[in-house]
Amino acid sequence: MDWLNNEEKIEIRSQVYIPISQDQIDIVFDHVYDREKFHKWFDFMPALWISYDRKQLETGCIGTIWFTMPLFYYKLKVTEVVMGKSIVLKSAGGPMRGKAYFNLHPADGGVILENIHILSGKNKFLHYYYVFCLVPNHLAFMNWRYSVLKKQIKKELERNKKSHK
Repeated sequence: MDWLNNEEKIEIRSQVYIPISQDQIDIVFDHVYDREKFHKWFDFMPALWISYDRKQLETGCIGTIWFTMPLFYYKLKVTEVVMGKSIVLKSAGGPMRGKAYFNLHPADGGVILENIHILSGKNKFLHYYYVFCLVPNHLAFMNWRYSVLKKQIKKELERNKKSHK
């Protein structure tokens, strides 16, 4: 296979339903958009984390995704933000090519946060490393981290409720 002409992109998806009122959806979006809030639910040091070069995932922001077992990284640049709805990222360095998305979809009694990656390695070796080592673990990792996110959002809602009394 001529790798440069027939690049095989792999799509992986994860999502979580978060019970929240429609007027509070921005709270969920903020846990992705705000770097500090994102780190609190997503990062699992020292195995996997993302470092961003800005405080918010605004257009132009670059995130480096780090894996330590084995050492691996790639970069994604925010190319589009629709506040309260979506963030689109595109490869920006490192061994991967493609795009990633965070999308919010209103759902009955809450919101669905969806994360999509459509990536391929820059060469066969990197691509197969991604396919056989990272992709199979993505869904389990994201489901675990989504459980942390749901707890953090629940705590924030409780704090907001107490402060408005």
